[in-house]
Amino acid sequence: MTATNHALTGAVIGLVIQNPAIALPAALASHLVCDAIPHFGSNKDWIAKNSFALYLLIEAFICGLLVLLLFVAQPANWLLAAICAFVAASPDFLSIRAFVAARQNKPFTPNLLELFLKKIQWFERPIGAAVEAAWFVAGVTILSVFL
Repeated sequence: MTATNHALTGAVIGLVIQNPAIALPAALASHLVCDAIPHFGSNKDWIAKNSFALYLLIEAFICGLLVLLLFVAQPANWLLAAICAFVAASPDFLSIRAFVAARQNKPFTPNLLELFLKKIQWFERPIGAAVEAAWFVAGVTILSVFL
């Protein structure tokens, strides 16, 4: 899943589940669930291109807008929702090593956690953008109920 959809999922979890002891682990687990669903993906060659770096900046900007929206609207549990958004998207930070290696045209050997996270993403293809779009619309629709 894109970072935006991970963050949206986490935000909804934080808004629905008001107990941080449950919401935070659920937000983290949602990352694994979302990555197991067929979704958008790219090939290794794209990671080394400047267009991928731009894509990452756009993702970060959209995630920032989500947190800003939560801050401005301040629905009940908005802070928990913002934290859950971050927690849900955070496992993707583990991809930084692969990103840097690809950008430097160096070999990359994933550790066991990185291998596990990659293995659950069994269907990452451009056609998965349709799933991503539907997930985004559903996430925004649910989020709008709380705003």
